[in-house]
Amino acid sequence: MSPSPSEPRRVHFFVCVNERPAGSALPCCAARGSASLLAAFQAEHARRGWPRVVKVSGSTCLTSCQCGPTVVVYPEGTWYGGVSDSDVSELFDAHLSGAGPVSRLLLPPGVRVW
Repeated sequence: MSPSPSEPRRVHFFVCVNERPAGSALPCCAARGSASLLAAFQAEHARRGWPRVVKVSGSTCLTSCQCGPTVVVYPEGTWYGGVSDSDVSELFDAHLSGAGPVSRLLLPPGVRVW
């Protein structure tokens, strides 16, 4: 079911695109391809006709660097790690349909998030 164009926003994808300096002790999502991932989210949003109910934003560090690229979805507050370009359509489908999170991409228990 396609959302109505008059519906208010109900899904906001934040994609970490944080980049750390070379030699940093912490990994970063940018080094793991998050710029391409953000572009894939933006392309999927466009492919679906730019539905108003969806917002896609790049983000600075989401604090789960070891699991990147990291994506958080609001308003649910669902945290994903190790997301790749090929996962984007599935994430859109899951969150727009209300089917719930994509369990294989959820951050593992114990990973620090806000």
